[in-house]
Amino acid sequence: MIFWSEDVLDDTQGLDILGIRALDQGLEANLVNGITTISARGRYFSILPWAIKQFYLERLEAGKPFVAGELGAYLHRVEFLVIAASLNAPSGKPGGSILGSDVYSEEMKRLKSGEAVPFPDAKGSRMLNTYYNPCKAIGLLDEGRSDNGVPYKITPRGDDLWAARSEALKGSPILKILYSQHQLDPETVEKAVPQFSVANLDPSSAEADLLRQAFHTPWKASPVHEQTVQTRYARFSETRQWIDARISEGGTSANEILSGNFATCSKMDQPDLASVSWAEFEWRRRQHYALELLLFSVCGVLKLAGDSSIDRILAVVRNQTENSDDLFDLWPHAKLSWTVSAQDAAASVPDNLMLGKRLPFGAFNQLKSAHQMLGAFALLSALERQTRRFRKVDFNKSQTSISDLALRLLIQADDGPYEKLLLALVETCAVLPHLKVTLRKMANGQKCSLRFFPDGNLLRLTANQASAGFSGSRLDNTLGILVDIGELSRQSDGSYARRAA
Repeated sequence: MIFWSEDVLDDTQGLDILGIRALDQGLEANLVNGITTISARGRYFSILPWAIKQFYLERLEAGKPFVAGELGAYLHRVEFLVIAASLNAPSGKPGGSILGSDVYSEEMKRLKSGEAVPFPDAKGSRMLNTYYNPCKAIGLLDEGRSDNGVPYKITPRGDDLWAARSEALKGSPILKILYSQHQLDPETVEKAVPQFSVANLDPSSAEADLLRQAFHTPWKASPVHEQTVQTRYARFSETRQWIDARISEGGTSANEILSGNFATCSKMDQPDLASVSWAEFEWRRRQHYALELLLFSVCGVLKLAGDSSIDRILAVVRNQTENSDDLFDLWPHAKLSWTVSAQDAAASVPDNLMLGKRLPFGAFNQLKSAHQMLGAFALLSALERQTRRFRKVDFNKSQTSISDLALRLLIQADDGPYEKLLLALVETCAVLPHLKVTLRKMANGQKCSLRFFPDGNLLRLTANQASAGFSGSRLDNTLGILVDIGELSRQSDGSYARRAA
C-alpha cells in the first residue's frame, strides 16, 4: 500500500509548501536585529533576563545545583503571572501576543471573577524559547559556561535591567509568591500589573530607558562577532529612520506601510537603501503569494476536473477564461492572452496591478480556481515591471530559487505561445517544487502536506488543501515593540507616531 492511500489523520496544512519562505523572511531578518515573527512584545525582553537572574539568586546562590527543569518551571510561573497581569487586572491595558493566553483562558476568567487559581505545574517555557535569541541579539543574554552547567549568562545589560526591575519590586511579596506559593489570587495580580503586564511599561521608567538603549546602541561583543553586531545595529538604525519616514504618511499597519513603500520605490530612480531593502522584502512576499496562488489554482482545477495532466489542467483553464468579470477587472486582456505571444500577454497586464494595495489580496482569493491561475500570471508579470527600478538579481548563482526562476521566465518571454510560458510557470515554479519540498519533508519524518501526488502523467488530488499564503512580517512586531518600550505611540485611528521626548 503506498503511503498516500493510508488513512490521512496525521497530515498538516504546511507553512512553506513551495520552499521559498526562507527567501523573504531572510531578507527581513537582516533589517530588524533579532526580532522574529513571534517575538511581538517589548516587555518580555526585560522580564526574561530578570526572571533568569532571579532564579539564579534563589537557587544557585543558596548552594543548590542548577536543574534545567526547575528553571523552566519557574519561568512558566512568571509567564502565568504575566498573562494574568496583562489580561485580568482592572488597571491593566489588554494587549495581544501574550504567550500562553490561549492555553490559560479558563484560569484567566476565574481570576477575573475573583477566584484564586493554582500556578500551573509545567516545566517548559514559551518565553525562553521565543525570546532567548532576540534577547541575545541585543546583548541582554548570552550562552553560559559549559563547565558549571548553567546554559544562560546574564550580560552587563541584563544585569542593569534586573537591577531596575528589582528596585521597583523591592519588598514586594510577589517575589516570594512566584518562587514558593501554590496559588495566584486576584489581589496579587492587581499589584503585579505595573511590573508584569506587557502593556503597562512606563515609558519614563528606568526599565523602558534601558530597553531603548539596548535596541539602539550596539553591545560590546568579542572581536569575532563585533562586526556582525555593528552591522545589525546599523541596519536596524536605518530601519527605525525608515519607519519614522513612513509613519509620517499615516500608515496604520505593517502591511499598509510595506505596500506604500513598495509603490514609492517602484516609481523612484534612486530610493534610499532602507526603502529598497523593505521594497525587496515586499516584492518577494508578493511573488511568494502569486506562486502559491498558482499552486492552489492547480489544486482547484483538479478538484473540479478530476485527476489530470498539466496539459489537461491548462485546457480547463483556457475553456473557462471566457466568462470572468472579476478576472477581467484585474486584467482586462486576459481573454485575449491565449491568442497572442507570451511577451504580448505579459505586456498586456496593467502596470499598476495591486500597486499600493496591501496583502492579502482578497480580489485574487475570490477568483474561481481556473481564473486564479491567470491572476497569478498577471500578478507575477506586473511585479516584474514594478521592480525594475530597484531590483538586483544574480541569475548566475549556483542555486536559483523558484522566485528567481519565475522572474527569469517572465523576463525571457518572447514571441512564443503564451500557453507555453504559462505551462512552464505552473510546472517548474509550482507543481515540481511542491512535490520536491513536501516529499523531502516527509522523508525526514515530518507530517504529510501534499496537495496532490503524481501517478504517471496525472496529478491526483489529496484532501489536504488550503488557500494561498505569504510570509508574516517582522515589521508588525517591530512596530509593536517600539510602542511597548515607549519609542512610538499608537493613535486612536490606529496610526503610529513618534513619542515626544
